[in-house]
Amino acid sequence: MMQIGQIVLAQKDLAARAVAASAEALATDPKARIDTDGKTVGEVYGSLWAFLYRSEMEPEWLTLANTRDHADEQAYGARRSRMWPSRVVFDRVSVSVCIGNSEGWIVHVDWITRPASDDLERRYAVMPLLRAKVFNRNQAWELARLIAHKLDVA
Repeated sequence: MMQIGQIVLAQKDLAARAVAASAEALATDPKARIDTDGKTVGEVYGSLWAFLYRSEMEPEWLTLANTRDHADEQAYGARRSRMWPSRVVFDRVSVSVCIGNSEGWIVHVDWITRPASDDLERRYAVMPLLRAKVFNRNQAWELARLIAHKLDVA
């Protein structure tokens, strides 16, 4: 069984290879946005990691929410091969910050959907996409703003 550190290193390697193979690797321009149209969660993750790696905002770690690429997306989050969510009226990508379990702060990138239903109740489903960890509260909020800008969800 792989340790979390090994998983993060494997995902960093995956992201580095994805960006190196991509003809449109992001420049370090902080105003440039990541083009998510027609891309998978893994490709968006690779592009975001490549930008953060070259910036001063590099988190302690950035990872896919579904670290093991488990088939049960409802329980573990989106798989790396899933297409990045497109913009729909009631669906949105959300970036939020919460305090970590042991230390630090976690930045969450989630896909919020409203499943089709015939009843009048308003129900929402949350599918985790990405997670990042930092040790400082101010850095967590700055990173959340940067991710929201890069993914054009603000």
